[in-house]
Amino acid sequence: MLKVIELFAGVGSQTESLKEIGIKHEVVAISENDKYASRAYELLHGKVNNLGDIRAIKELPNADLWTYSFPCTDISLAGTQKGFDKGSNTQSSLLWEVERLLTKANENNNLPSILLMENVRALVSKKFIDDFEVWLKFLESLGYKNTYQILNAKNYNTPQTRERVFLFSFKNDVNYTFPEKQELLVKLGDLLEDVVDDKYFISIERINNFSDMTNRNGFIRGLTFKPLEKTSPIAYTITTRSGARSTDNFIIVPENTKKGFREAEVGDGIYINRPYQKRGVVQKSKIPTLKTTPNDLGVIVNKDDLISLRKITPREAWRLMGWKDSRIDLVINEFSDAQLYKMAGNGIVINVLKEMFKKIEI
Repeated sequence: MLKVIELFAGVGSQTESLKEIGIKHEVVAISENDKYASRAYELLHGKVNNLGDIRAIKELPNADLWTYSFPCTDISLAGTQKGFDKGSNTQSSLLWEVERLLTKANENNNLPSILLMENVRALVSKKFIDDFEVWLKFLESLGYKNTYQILNAKNYNTPQTRERVFLFSFKNDVNYTFPEKQELLVKLGDLLEDVVDDKYFISIERINNFSDMTNRNGFIRGLTFKPLEKTSPIAYTITTRSGARSTDNFIIVPENTKKGFREAEVGDGIYINRPYQKRGVVQKSKIPTLKTTPNDLGVIVNKDDLISLRKITPREAWRLMGWKDSRIDLVINEFSDAQLYKMAGNGIVINVLKEMFKKIEI
């Protein structure tokens, strides 16, 4: 029985992966400070020994595997990039709390035999590689053999472009090799919901904002706004605030006709309320039937405007992180959309973890 400790546990992507591939294990403790993620963890995996804020933990119980995917907030290109220097008090500098706990475990002669870390690709960029190498040398001083690699979720049958650094550290002399790339058999459209609430469709104002071609000191928002179609093979990286950035996943929704779409021109009226479920979405040179509220009507005023776009839903975000619907059902109605997006974006793709764990002889 593999004894596991998940530091910065989130909703438990690591233990979920071990379950799916049938590795018998026991989570002896986790460290998760976010009350929503902690609640989701319990809904998914049952009651657990949550030690809370890692800064308040004096020492950890015996375990075979520690996972410690520390916050990427100050490393990610989309974050602050303040770094993770020891003593800097950034969120990412919580890594050095793991150093403290490992040092204590070494004193108690109960170091785990395996360590697993995940973080954004920028961790091994020119800006942060020196600090990362300091971390590697510390692990080596404890007798660990390190091996790391950048893996992309799209290469492990997950239709999401998500590059992450994975670092394994083995106490024993293990010659670990990361899994080979796999053919992508699941496409983005396979994970999209058939019926989507109106609230996930975005307004013309938001579309215009994301399409803005103004040059802001070299950044042009419109160049990063690239909506996907249902036939698109791969989604962009799932973030913690889906729909808040022009680089997020937006889906172009076609009209419900045999052809699958209908072109609209300037002066045409359109339905913007669930257009994928309707026929007659585009009314040539006229407005659709007026109702008591105009919220479902629109008119094309510029031939370049996109007429039907929506965000991905929370369920779709979790699916793109490798979660099955039967598991998502346990949490989907318990939290706000904002929290569900945050949990998904902070997670690790389960398919990637599964393939990595399969390569370890346990």
